[in-house]
Amino acid sequence: MSTTRELLEYNRAFPASQYAVAFVQYGLVDSWLTFRGAPYVLYYPDFPLRKLARKLVKKLKKLARVWQLQKRLGAVEQVPLSEYVDNLHQVIVSAPKTRFILVATAPNLDEPRNPRIKVYNEALARIAESHDNVMYVDVYEDIWAHRDLTLMEDGTHLTAAGHERIAAKIISVLKQG
Repeated sequence: MSTTRELLEYNRAFPASQYAVAFVQYGLVDSWLTFRGAPYVLYYPDFPLRKLARKLVKKLKKLARVWQLQKRLGAVEQVPLSEYVDNLHQVIVSAPKTRFILVATAPNLDEPRNPRIKVYNEALARIAESHDNVMYVDVYEDIWAHRDLTLMEDGTHLTAAGHERIAAKIISVLKQG
């Protein structure tokens, strides 16, 4: 549950170039709508001050919903699509010998979120098309078709069956390509 901003930090700490294969599944938090100018506190690298700051930001965002700041200030994605694409591109070009598997973001039971998730997934597919060392695995429709089995009641997290379906789809795509 982090953004591609954290992905850049992970890549600094654990360079993708040190691995033969890297599985990447980002987009859910990146595509979340928030109010324009909303603060965001990275989850990685984590330390006590960041934890406190995240709690404060979470309270602010609850108040922002009550105050309807999205309507007043405008709604934007947590990480705009262009930044999302750039962040992924930075990681991919940092490791040209690494095989990247870009896994689509699963749909959400909070259906108004799904159109943005689809847009971010489409960007993943385009990224894969533009790099020889990148494959895209589209799991969205399969997860949605079996959402009663694959998504937890919170509507966001995957069940064991959801993880199994994604793993099976990844294996299938790897065998084909």
